[in-house]
Amino acid sequence: MAALKRVALVRLDALGDTLLTTPAVAMLREYASDCEVLALTHPAGTAVLRPLCAVMEVTPKASWRELAAYLRDFQPDAVICCSEKRRATLASWASAAPLRVGFNPGWAQPLKALASGWFFHRMTPANPDLHETQRYARLVELALERSDLEVPPIQLQPLPNHYRAARAWAAPLGVQLTPKWCRFGYTIQHLRQWLERLPQPWLGLTGPAEEEWARRHFPDINLYCSGDLFEYAAVVEGLRVLVTIDTGAAHVAAARGVATVDVFPEQNHQHCVPRWRPWRCRHEIVLQPAFSAESVQRIGAELRGAVDRLWNAPE
Repeated sequence: MAALKRVALVRLDALGDTLLTTPAVAMLREYASDCEVLALTHPAGTAVLRPLCAVMEVTPKASWRELAAYLRDFQPDAVICCSEKRRATLASWASAAPLRVGFNPGWAQPLKALASGWFFHRMTPANPDLHETQRYARLVELALERSDLEVPPIQLQPLPNHYRAARAWAAPLGVQLTPKWCRFGYTIQHLRQWLERLPQPWLGLTGPAEEEWARRHFPDINLYCSGDLFEYAAVVEGLRVLVTIDTGAAHVAAARGVATVDVFPEQNHQHCVPRWRPWRCRHEIVLQPAFSAESVQRIGAELRGAVDRLWNAPE
């Protein structure tokens, strides 16, 4: 087909998934440099993609028909749907773009597979063995009719003012504090036990929505919180090691090349870890099983061991 002039990406997800889409956007910029790119995003992803392409921020309440109308107004040559969720796929189909690219969920989900064959002209299998960045890169390759393109790093570049603000928070070890640590029956007290085993002192990091929780339960630690994603990235870049539960923080650290201990649920880890592990940076995975007295001790020991290995590994 002729060279693409306008491409729309549908990326209606949270921070982590949006960060993992940035290599695909960077590929579009490199291999289709004359192409105008528009991304439909939720508010959490707007700041991530705005430096890379044009962005239209939509609310989580926007219907698929409203999203399709936005896409039709843009008049794209191609729509790349970076989601398997119903609202995104329906909006992509209803955009009436001459080329629509998305995922084929496979015959493990026969109804979705049949619908995807109607919604999209070109599809890539939803391969669970590929990292998410590679899956989104496959979509771009299909749109460009290219193959075996190199997948770049996650794109998240702080500016000089962000680094200046980050100097006040310099620390060798950081811990992302979020209620997500306290799942499967674990409590704040268990989390405190694990963190007491880490090298001291460490810097706590948290998002604005979780700041009150973090300050209530950890009033005794140095806690960083900012609503500016790029300043947060600059603070993370100053760490030697970040310890986090499986959140977008791990992907911020990967974008800035920071070694990361990433904690995943033990259940279904064989599917989750390959897809959402830190991309192209040194990391250790710790698995969090269902609660037991033995697992409390095991997690603490594994966190300390993972930090020590990353800390002492050659750069």
